[in-house]
Amino acid sequence: MKNNIYTPNDFFAEARNEAEVNNLLNNDVYKFMMLDFILATPKYRWIEVKRKLKIRSKNIKTAEVIPEDSLIKQLELAKNMPWITEAQASYLRWMTRPDGQRLFREETIEFLKNFQLWDYTLWTDENWNYDLEFTWPWEVSMMWEIIWLKLINSSYLYNYVLKDRLTNIQFNKIINETLHRLYEDIEIFKSEPGFTFSEFGTRRAFSTDLQRTVMNILQEELPKSCLWTSNVMIASELGQANPRGTNAHELRMIPTALYDNPEDIISEMYEVDRAWAKHFPWLSILLPDTYGSTFYFKYCPEDIIKNHNGCRFDSKDPMIAIPEYVNWILENKENPQTKIWIPSDWLDAKTAVEIYKANKDKIWKLTFGIWTNLTNNTKNTYPIEETHGDFGSFSVVIKPSEVKRPDGTWVSCVKLSDNPTKATWSKDRVELFKKIFWVDWVMQKEVNV
Repeated sequence: MKNNIYTPNDFFAEARNEAEVNNLLNNDVYKFMMLDFILATPKYRWIEVKRKLKIRSKNIKTAEVIPEDSLIKQLELAKNMPWITEAQASYLRWMTRPDGQRLFREETIEFLKNFQLWDYTLWTDENWNYDLEFTWPWEVSMMWEIIWLKLINSSYLYNYVLKDRLTNIQFNKIINETLHRLYEDIEIFKSEPGFTFSEFGTRRAFSTDLQRTVMNILQEELPKSCLWTSNVMIASELGQANPRGTNAHELRMIPTALYDNPEDIISEMYEVDRAWAKHFPWLSILLPDTYGSTFYFKYCPEDIIKNHNGCRFDSKDPMIAIPEYVNWILENKENPQTKIWIPSDWLDAKTAVEIYKANKDKIWKLTFGIWTNLTNNTKNTYPIEETHGDFGSFSVVIKPSEVKRPDGTWVSCVKLSDNPTKATWSKDRVELFKKIFWVDWVMQKEVNV
């Protein structure tokens, strides 16, 4: 780069008139694992699912920053990207289970070789944010979520640079500050030699180019601490098999939406985890906060207690969630030292290491998933702009919003989590699920990432 100055061309594909996402493997591995599971489970195939975008950050106005034609161009480029190549299929076949068997069934790889993203609806809401909705079968729609989230984040930041007419010097300052923060975090990670984590930041990355840069730095600086990335494409580029991942809340949100009876809803929530554990026995990592962790633990069937091999803590403070999980394990006469522990939400280096130091002598298999604060640690790298929102990362999600039942009716999905701020979709259904899962005890906190 000339004069060692970073420019938008170095980190934004859109600045080079290219597609931000031009490779289906530019996605989190858990999407491919859930796809494999759904295709292998007849009752979950071809469930029609609507998904919607939700901007949770109150001061962000994406439609004031991103020109609609620019966003549509990126969406169309992604929608029309080539199916996976034979080389990419070979990489997926190379990924293995702990017993040495292939991770993915051939049916899944053949599905991806003929995969195409479908149409969507895009509009601007009253808060000057883009809304997106698409309705496809579960096994198709799930692959679009991460891609869209990557596009909205990257396009927002790139077009912010254009809207505020940042010079290359100003942009260079943003990148250098972001990388400086990364190296500061690396020193924090190094302060605890036994600390390990995986990079889970694909969905809200600054850009694919910066995520790739971050992973290259982490691989060189922290070869023992950074276990790996969740991004399949970047893992393949770096010549490593088996990117890291578990599963997502949608695995429970969609099947439970097919029921109204509380007993059926509860039963289906547990049945999904039971079926997942049968399909991926070594990856029976609980994600109990979809409707509240405390309820999940209290009524969990004995076979799940006995057969699961870990827990991911997503929306509850790990300093509260970890002791709760320890007590539950001990009450059920299981050994906490045999379980994998993965705090993963809203973490930065300082917080993660503090959690590790507080718990490392109590539990052995404690590792972390760190997201936005690795791949888009850009808050306050540029002055706050009150007219169209701040520069930097923001909280945005795409969640299943409705499911079509066998009788043709549509019903709202629900996610409660351990933080009521994150409760999503139809008010009536949310209230129903609150009554079922009694979330009055949940601690509310602001959502930042």
